[in-house]
Amino acid sequence: MDYVKSSWASKINWTQAIAFAAMLFTMFGIDVPAEVQAQMVAWIVGTQGVLTWVFRTWFTTAITYASQEPL
Repeated sequence: MDYVKSSWASKINWTQAIAFAAMLFTMFGIDVPAEVQAQMVAWIVGTQGVLTWVFRTWFTTAITYASQEPL
């Protein structure tokens, strides 16, 4: 059963926002060598991609308002 929900309630949107904030913090908020920064950002991006894929594939029962056809 599909229902329309707010974009604020989207697990995918929250995953993307948290990953973006984590990357910004990694790049500008901590003082570590460039190699470590690159590894941390790669880990964040990889985790973000897998979580987005899992949420979109198996844990989505709703559609967002923007994806509906206009009447």
